[in-house]
Amino acid sequence: MDKKFVFVAGPSESGKSGAVNYLEENNEEFKHLKIRNIFPEVYKDSKSILEYSQWYDEQSKNNFEEFWQKYIQKAAFMAGDAKVVIMDTMYGLKEIKYLYALLGENLRVLYIDAPLEKRIMREYMRLRTDSNNSDRQADLEITVEEVAEKTKKKDTKKQKLETFEYKNLRYTAGGGIDYNASGDLFSYVIENNGTKEHLNTFLDEFSQKILDEVKDVKVKK
Repeated sequence: MDKKFVFVAGPSESGKSGAVNYLEENNEEFKHLKIRNIFPEVYKDSKSILEYSQWYDEQSKNNFEEFWQKYIQKAAFMAGDAKVVIMDTMYGLKEIKYLYALLGENLRVLYIDAPLEKRIMREYMRLRTDSNNSDRQADLEITVEEVAEKTKKKDTKKQKLETFEYKNLRYTAGGGIDYNASGDLFSYVIENNGTKEHLNTFLDEFSQKILDEVKDVKVKK
């Protein structure tokens, strides 16, 4: 398969959604697909008599490898001619380790991190401003304390889903990837603790790295 598959991970309010949108808008080779939109298409293809939630639970637990193989096939199809498929947000070490075994260096992880205090204030300011992309109106009564509590709850949930481990994914001696392995860092980590312009600079560097890898594959062929 000649596509690169990039999964985005990181804590809540670290800037993942904005980063993904920026990458797609500024790189014609990038296609953004939401994970939650891909699985329903796989479900339709299955023609299963089960309800979607039942099918998802059954397949992910009892038919794990084929489940993710079909996901990648569907993602590749939905991406069309794009060379880089970027998807948010990924959870679980079992899943990413299997996908690397399946895709090898055609798999990449982009981990976007930010300090808790900055994430809280970004979400606080966002909620106090009318949305340009939906009908959400500014909540001028919300407090920093309320946002902090919600953000910490989200972090607790993501911690249980093994999201934070993605930051420390490294190559293993056996040719795979794992959390805190002894090899070089596998994930591409961006510390989003500055301005939007700083983040965009890091994203430009990342996209260039990925596109260089795509070109390198073409040359080798």
